[in-house]
Amino acid sequence: MWRRGERLYALLVFLVVALEAVALGGLVLVFSGRLWNLWGYPLAQRVLLEALLLTGVALALLSAYILLYHGYTQARESQERQAYEDWLSRFTQALFGEAAFPPPPWPRPALEALLSLREMLSGEFAERLADWIRQARPPWGRVLRGRLASRPARLEALEALAQARLPETLGLILPYLEHPDPVLRLAAARAGARVAQGEGVLRLAEALLRAALPRGALLEVLLLLEHRAFPVVEALLRQGTEEERWAALEAIGRLKLEALAPQVLPFLEARDPELLAAALRALLRLGYPPKGYEETLLAALKDEREFLRVHAARLLALLKNDLARQALWKALGDPSFYVRRAAAEGLRLLDPELLQRAAQRHPDPYGRAMAEQVLKEAA
Repeated sequence: MWRRGERLYALLVFLVVALEAVALGGLVLVFSGRLWNLWGYPLAQRVLLEALLLTGVALALLSAYILLYHGYTQARESQERQAYEDWLSRFTQALFGEAAFPPPPWPRPALEALLSLREMLSGEFAERLADWIRQARPPWGRVLRGRLASRPARLEALEALAQARLPETLGLILPYLEHPDPVLRLAAARAGARVAQGEGVLRLAEALLRAALPRGALLEVLLLLEHRAFPVVEALLRQGTEEERWAALEAIGRLKLEALAPQVLPFLEARDPELLAAALRALLRLGYPPKGYEETLLAALKDEREFLRVHAARLLALLKNDLARQALWKALGDPSFYVRRAAAEGLRLLDPELLQRAAQRHPDPYGRAMAEQVLKEAA
């Protein structure tokens, strides 16, 4: 992202390199002519001195600009930081009735102070801050609607809208979920997740279905929605691709969306191992026993992929029946350390007495050792 003065610095560096290229080209041409006796020695000497002089002047200008630039930016950043702290103090005092409210228009540091307070506070204070931000008529909407704004300016505007959390700005954000630039799409998704309220959440869900975000980014957006995520997650489960359904399943478990647990059960029969693992994790985090899918769990417990066996062993303990006890007893003999660990922990929750017997009489020595280790840790 460009800062003030960096474009001029880049132009100056380009000019220095270009001048050096011209000087070197001239030297090559003149010395080649001198080698073939096309030009005399005085001409070669003059061109060499001119090239050295040009190099010295260019380097002196570049060095002077670098020193001035760093001195200027350091002083400017110090002034802006002090102005930000002053405005933050003034707004805080006005918010709590200790001083008069400073009327707009406000400079940039004042808007940054308002956004910081808006992000930190909630409830009545947050609503008052939102009204103050509206009074300021910030330029973020004009930046996002304009065609000439740079990518950094658009990213900064989207981040500011995310901090401001003004529901009426969702219409400015949603078009960027279809922008060809993936960075702008991600920034818009994050901003939309923080801004959307009420019916806006449904509009965001429709936009996310068209955004083609990576599953990790989509999961981040769903977690940002927090208690508002239910309709978005439901839409992704029903209409999304496998990547989007994976993110939805992860969000169900992490956000504890218990009402969607029955919709997770069909994904226990998914062919995609990542999708199946996400469904197993979601049910485990919800503490929801997958009754009626015992055979599917047993098949996952015998799968060649270790991570599926681990998740299946952990989830089996929620069934609390003899089938789960027998399966976890057998899983103590699994060649994987992590599967044995999951089986022992499941037995500790399901049947501690059976785990004690496993520590004494299990046919697999590694299974006995794991059972004994889990019992010691529990004690």
